Amino acid sequence: MTRAAQRRLAWTLYAVAALAGLASANGYYPFGDGLTWTYDSGTTQVMSGPRSLDGTEVMVLTHYLDGVPVSEDYLTFGPDGVATMGTAAAGQLTLYDPPLLIYGPPPLEPGLTWTSTTRLAGIEITLSSEVVGLRGVQTPAGRFNSLQIRQRTLTSTGGQTLLDLFLVPGVGIVRFVTQDGTVVDLIERNF
Repeated sequence: MTRAAQRRLAWTLYAVAALAGLASANGYYPFGDGLTWTYDSGTTQVMSGPRSLDGTEVMVLTHYLDGVPVSEDYLTFGPDGVATMGTAAAGQLTLYDPPLLIYGPPPLEPGLTWTSTTRLAGIEITLSSEVVGLRGVQTPAGRFNSLQIRQRTLTSTGGQTLLDLFLVPGVGIVRFVTQDGTVVDLIERNF
């Protein structure tokens, strides 16, 4: 795999994991045209849609870095949870076959696990998630009682990542902690 392909894959895995808690009719995973989440890393996520992609209605989550759009994720929401049908970055659309389940069906609770596998550019990607527990989180956007979700991503090429997400139902992701210990906090949300 080329260095550029590795960077695209790494960014895609981060973007998939970074999906701001999104989806069902009861608002457990919030979604809707115009919702935004801004993080202290310089990243803002903006939800738009619905839009048709390959015959399926999706919501589009656009990721901005310092105000510049860098990628889009195409999300579906339903009783089984939140899935991504694919991503677009650098002018290239990539569809997952099958869609990748990001969050399991609500309500999430400690001990719940789910696993999803897809193919991306000839590479098999498996996302294994577990709700580790309930955690209080203080961010610039406020104090939240969150669900800590640990996501492990494994690829058929031997790559792996670990990411802890702190999800607040009805709000979204308020904190990310990356494999190297970097903490990314929510600083503002608009909805």
